[in-house]
This record gives sequence, C-alpha cells and structure tokens, in this order.
Amino acid sequence: MSGANVAIAANLNSCGSLSIEGKAALVAKMQDYNSILDSLVICIFSALRIKPSQFVRLLNSITGWNIDLSEFMLIGERIFNLKRTFNVRRGISRKDDTLPPRLLTHKRLGHGFGVPFLGVMLSECYSYRGWSEEGIPAKKKLKELGLEECLQFSPF
Repeated sequence: MSGANVAIAANLNSCGSLSIEGKAALVAKMQDYNSILDSLVICIFSALRIKPSQFVRLLNSITGWNIDLSEFMLIGERIFNLKRTFNVRRGISRKDDTLPPRLLTHKRLGHGFGVPFLGVMLSECYSYRGWSEEGIPAKKKLKELGLEECLQFSPF
C-alpha cells in the first residue's frame, strides 16, 4: 500500500468509515492531490502504486525545482482553489455541490447505508478549506495561497 493509501486508511479508521464527521481534511487533501496529478497529466491509477514522495522527486527531476511534499500539496491546493474561483465566476455555488439524483434516491441494502448528509459534510469541507458557506473561496484564503489576482474577477 502506498504512503497516501496508508494515510487515507488511518484517517478513515480514526473517524469511522461510516461517520460523516471528520472527513473534510481527508476530502480536501485528496482533491488537492488529484488536482496536481491531473495538472501533471498523470494517470490517477498510477497513484495507487506510486508514493506522493516519488511524484515529488519526479517533478523535481523534470523541472529542476527543489520542493518538498508540503509544497507539492500546496500547489495542489492552489490549483483546486483556482479552479473553484473560476467556476464561482461562472455561477457555481453550494447548490451544485451534490451527488447525482440516482445516488440520492436509490435504496441500498445493508446496514448503515443511506443518503449522506451532504449539507453537514459540505459545511465542514468549506470551513476546512477557508471558503464561505456558499462554497466561495474567501479573500483571506486566496491571499494566503498567492492568488490575489483572482480577487479582481471574483464576487467576493
């Protein structure tokens, strides 16, 4: 199991796999990680076998940079927030952050399965990311990430 998968498993075990609380950090980190892998045009399935630290080494080798894993993840966070800011400018908001109707209405068999409480989970995720309750990245967050140029185009 790769380092990322071990971290995910540890996080799920610590908050309970069927619990809705405590997952915001995990979701945000995976969104950030996937954003940078997408930007590097790396197949997401390779992330199952290659550790994040190995991707950092590869990126450093190709670009001549000297970044560490935390800087690598910060790049992913910047990408995710930049995409969100662009989408907010196009009208995306909390109302759009949902699951397909089939998943929301389909009855499932087994214990503990059902429609998740998306409102609670979205609020926790938005708060963790430093966004408003409507899913809009806050001015403070954009400045923290060095994305001040986005402020002129945003509805903040």
